[in-house]
Amino acid sequence: MTAEGKYADLNKDELIRLLEARDRRTRFGLVWEANEIERDAAVNRDFVAFDLCPELSCGSGPWRNLVIEGDNFDALRALRMAYSGQVKCIYIDPPYNTGNRDFVYNDHFVDRDDSWRHSTWCEFMFHRLMLAKELLRQDGIIFVSIDDNEAFHLGLLMNKVFGETNWVSSVIWKKSYGGGSKAKHVVGLHEYVLCYAQSKEQLGTIQLPPNPDTLKYYKGRDARFETRGPYRLQPLATTSMDARPNLRYPIPYKGEEIWPEKQWQWSKDRALTALENDELVITKSRERWSVNYKQYLKSEAGDERGAKPFSIIDGPYTQVGTNEIRNILGDGKAFSFPKPTGLIEQLLTYVIDDKDALILDFFAGSGTTAHAVHKLNRADGGRRRCILVSSTEKTEDQPEKNLCRDVCAVRVRRVIEGYQSADGEDVPGLGGDFAYLRAKPIPAGELLDIGHAQVWTALQLIHLDTLSAYQEGPFLWAGDEDEALCYVPRFRREDAPALRAAVKGSSSVALYSWQPALVRQHVRAAHVSHLPIPETLTRRFGLLRPSAGGNG
Repeated sequence: MTAEGKYADLNKDELIRLLEARDRRTRFGLVWEANEIERDAAVNRDFVAFDLCPELSCGSGPWRNLVIEGDNFDALRALRMAYSGQVKCIYIDPPYNTGNRDFVYNDHFVDRDDSWRHSTWCEFMFHRLMLAKELLRQDGIIFVSIDDNEAFHLGLLMNKVFGETNWVSSVIWKKSYGGGSKAKHVVGLHEYVLCYAQSKEQLGTIQLPPNPDTLKYYKGRDARFETRGPYRLQPLATTSMDARPNLRYPIPYKGEEIWPEKQWQWSKDRALTALENDELVITKSRERWSVNYKQYLKSEAGDERGAKPFSIIDGPYTQVGTNEIRNILGDGKAFSFPKPTGLIEQLLTYVIDDKDALILDFFAGSGTTAHAVHKLNRADGGRRRCILVSSTEKTEDQPEKNLCRDVCAVRVRRVIEGYQSADGEDVPGLGGDFAYLRAKPIPAGELLDIGHAQVWTALQLIHLDTLSAYQEGPFLWAGDEDEALCYVPRFRREDAPALRAAVKGSSSVALYSWQPALVRQHVRAAHVSHLPIPETLTRRFGLLRPSAGGNG
């Protein structure tokens, strides 16, 4: 349709409103044609429930970790109901939109001949990143892997969702060590990992564990050893070309004045205070003075000095990830270009100090993130929990494909339980578990038909850190003497005495039922909150679409 035909039926006032709206949208940032592309089928008003599949889960339960099969937009909406503001770290490896059939949208591939390829990808990512933002803690962090196909669009998109001020770093991952014989211009050896904080101010300082190669240099001991540990000497002078006159001054020592060749690193007051406190070591060799300061292993608060991450990660290389898949699944082609576990481990060290962190990957692929989380837990005794979301990736050409069930869950199960590698080596399990869930959209008008097992799963995700299978009975109970969760699927008067006895065992009880007024008549206690089903789930879910993307 020509521009003339597109606007021919609009009157003057309508044209003015259209132009005013366009003027408001014309500002620096990413703009994409959200109104011109096919609407994302997952962006709807359906409620999303979870069906628990014990036969596909790992361990007998209760489960601490989740593997979710389904469209990640559906899964994220359901997770928001339970985990809003609770996720410490998100890592995702979304489709790179290369045009080589790597991006599935509404059950069909987006190829390079699609004139709206980039706009479709931006719209797809925007809705999911908006939900991811809601899930992050205030001190949370998100990592997104990407390559040159969408890297520049993704940066602007992340600025739009998380805010430019919350950009932490654009990490360059050197994924390959050579090759490139087919490259026409420049051999591509890298990808990117864009890192954003929910709030960079609340994220605080990122400090990694001390580098073992560096620890060997801390050999010096003085009177502060008991509290500050050993120290190493670092030169106070600097060769920086950024000349600052206030950093060029003499340090008095044994009747002489010691001047830097260029300038000192510290201000004069700080250097003289350090000299007075025996924190400088001054020596003379061949008529030249050397001034070093003591860098202690521990801070004055007793915290051990850590390292800072670098913006370039040199390996592990892509082939390592492929070899891992081959060893675990027996087929290196089960998943194309999986990220090596070591790469995710390095990124997770940004939050390694939080050993109870909740970590989310909603483009889980082959399950590398769960593999990395379980390795970290085994290494340091942590109790980090992991939620993976992976689609089936079925299409019209491959209607039976189920990546989540047949690759992701299988890999994570073998990593947990142990396996025999493709080379015949017995690899011990790392321990852990997961519950396998299937996301099931339910039209808003049909919520009265939601299953009791689906309700019980949702309530556990909201209130507990673990998940158990639904068991038939007059009511379901979980919790302890301080807090408890109770669900009454079908209230019968003869069950009231047992219910009253149960609620006496906890100081605070959230009691869900389909007939709260009736149940309240039989269970009256100040410490019991009576909550209605399905209204409470509907309210927590929020049957509202996210704000429109595109030209915002």
